[in-house]
Amino acid sequence: MRLPETPEEIAPAPRAGDPPARAQVGARSPTPRSARAGARLADHDAASLAELLRRAGGTASAARAVAAKVVRHAFGADPGAPEPPWDAGALAALGVGAWAHEALLALDPAASLEVAERAPSADDTLRLVLRARDGALIESVLIPGPARTTLCVSSQVGCARACAFCETGRLGLARQLAAGEIVDQVRIARAIAAERGGAPLRNLVFMGMGEPFDNLGEVLKAIRLLTDPRAFRFAPSHVTVSTVGVADKIAPFFREARAELAVSLNAPDDARRQAIMPVNARFSMAALKEALARSLPPGRRVLFEYVLFDRYNDAPEDADLLAAYVAGLRCRVNVIPCNPGPDPALRPPSAERLDAFVARLSGHGVTTLVRRPRGRDVGGACGQLAGMARLRLPAPA
Repeated sequence: MRLPETPEEIAPAPRAGDPPARAQVGARSPTPRSARAGARLADHDAASLAELLRRAGGTASAARAVAAKVVRHAFGADPGAPEPPWDAGALAALGVGAWAHEALLALDPAASLEVAERAPSADDTLRLVLRARDGALIESVLIPGPARTTLCVSSQVGCARACAFCETGRLGLARQLAAGEIVDQVRIARAIAAERGGAPLRNLVFMGMGEPFDNLGEVLKAIRLLTDPRAFRFAPSHVTVSTVGVADKIAPFFREARAELAVSLNAPDDARRQAIMPVNARFSMAALKEALARSLPPGRRVLFEYVLFDRYNDAPEDADLLAAYVAGLRCRVNVIPCNPGPDPALRPPSAERLDAFVARLSGHGVTTLVRRPRGRDVGGACGQLAGMARLRLPAPA
């Protein structure tokens, strides 16, 4: 696909001591677009597109057949291929009857995001700042690997969950992303990955800006299109959705998605977890574990993300408590040394404390993996997204 790009600075740097703004982040003057740009083709998976066509006058079977053809035509090409034509002639060539043309041609097939900035890291990670049609700024992170490239995907502009270690949470929530805006992050990143060479983009993690479970309907619709074998063809096992632990959405997630689930835990007890993750006031660790035990499908496992903070949650006794908590759940624990964030008191542990914690946890028989930071030097590592945008906000008058 052709990458719409507008290279420019986002905003001037603030004066020292300026407080962070909230709703301002991501706001810019809207980019002029065509009149039909409000209705996006990428906002539809095959099922919702079939329903649109059924309302346009088609039978249920005809609507499903046309939706399958359209999804394959619009989204099934390999990365870097020319944009497929989108007009009455192209639809007729697909075998789509005239009865469906008006409804389909009212949908805009073009990407709804444009590249505002590329921030390459020394480790080859690439932080992307993408501008939506209303001017909102969204960040995604492209992480190359030896066998496959991963994209860290955003689900909201900002986040309402206010975790103490997260730059995005400090900004507050501006708005939800539509399914098409989620899909378009992948469309743009896949094309960039193809341009850069190396391993293809095959892994998606919803660990960017926002809490995916607070926008679950649009996230699920995007995942259905991204994993559709007629469209983007991502393997469901290579799509992971991360939540801070919104326990009442766990059952609907497993019921409607084949993707993997990651839960951000980050403390071994309620008191410490609630101090850094306000969600724990509503969903205690016991309630979270009960929801997981009740909803986890047979043969599936959950990933626990445990961000390690120096002398806060990294003692050997904390590893013991964590092992006791995850006991009985089919799981893996990803231990993540924290990255510089909004609270300077939360610092990464020494290598010795990290190694001791991991050894103690593994000694309890817990499958454990250390996730090393990627893209930290450009604000693209875990907990850092939108931090650069915050630092570049205009100073208040």
